[in-house]
Amino acid sequence: MAVVMKRFFYHEKGNHDEAWYYLARDTESGAVYIEHEWAERGNLGSKRTGVAEFLSGPSMTARDNLLKLIGTLVSENGDAPRP
Repeated sequence: MAVVMKRFFYHEKGNHDEAWYYLARDTESGAVYIEHEWAERGNLGSKRTGVAEFLSGPSMTARDNLLKLIGTLVSENGDAPRP
């Protein structure tokens, strides 16, 4: 499985606690999801969440940053930006 990920949020909480959020896509299946990784006092973890589930969750900075990222993909008239 090949996965492409774009980080949209990083948070350092102190005491070596960190959290990363990525918009991820499996290049073979086309599945798109949120990958949340964290390190808390030496313990590492990760969780996959569907995009709709993540966006319907409570308001937080990571969610707001994902919405900003999605907003960069579409211009005001509804067309994707062109190179």
